[in-house]
Amino acid sequence: MVGRRRITLEDVAEEPLVNLNARVPKHLWRRVRLQCLREGRLLRAFVTEALQEHLAAQKRRPGRRQGEIG
Repeated sequence: MVGRRRITLEDVAEEPLVNLNARVPKHLWRRVRLQCLREGRLLRAFVTEALQEHLAAQKRRPGRRQGEIG
């Protein structure tokens, strides 16, 4: 997360929200929750930021077709 601004409550409040239901391994869920507690962050902000970073990384990867999963 070098050089990126953290998502704040104001940022999240500006955009309409939807629910995301995903099945996550229990050990990973615990690690994410603990990380958010240590950093004093909202879980919602953590997940939003992680999804944005993942999509940005996929966009930069050469040789990938748009819409391809994996």
